[in-house]
Amino acid sequence: MGIDFNSYRVTVLCEDDNQINFIRAYLGISKRRIYRITEAFNNATVLSNYPNAVKSYRQYAQQNVILIVMIDADERTIQWRLREFDQKLDTEKFKLNQPTRLDDEKILIFVPIRNIESWFFYIESGNCYIENRSDKDEIIDYKDQYEGIDFRKIEEIVKKLKTICAKGLPKNAPSSLRHACDELKRLKI
Repeated sequence: MGIDFNSYRVTVLCEDDNQINFIRAYLGISKRRIYRITEAFNNATVLSNYPNAVKSYRQYAQQNVILIVMIDADERTIQWRLREFDQKLDTEKFKLNQPTRLDDEKILIFVPIRNIESWFFYIESGNCYIENRSDKDEIIDYKDQYEGIDFRKIEEIVKKLKTICAKGLPKNAPSSLRHACDELKRLKI
């Protein structure tokens, strides 16, 4: 990805330090270049802050602004979480099953099915946990395995991910990681 994210104001709404550090490492920007909306530490806080984050994004959308939202799906699906965001943002559009984010908006939503640590495990091991389980491929919780992981280690994981992505994600890649790659296409830059 040849985008210089340092020319953007990046706002992040996420649950924990591993998520923001992953985003920071992936974008290749310093901590000072990211505005973190809140110290959420749970998905309810992410969901409740989402409408105001989008409102703020839309107010400054003509500038170089990107809003990145990351939330663990825990034991739910990607679609379930995305529908929750739609409902929080616009109840009427949600009821009509209409999109609440416009195609040209640089609002990205990443939803690791279990948690970000399941991505770490996959990237490091290349193992997709349980074969033939589709959206259930991230059911194992690796949070304890990556507790207290330092930023340098996350940078190594991201470097490996970028190498994997350059070749195209393998068939055994977690479905939520595939979804994240599709979300990056929203940037169109």
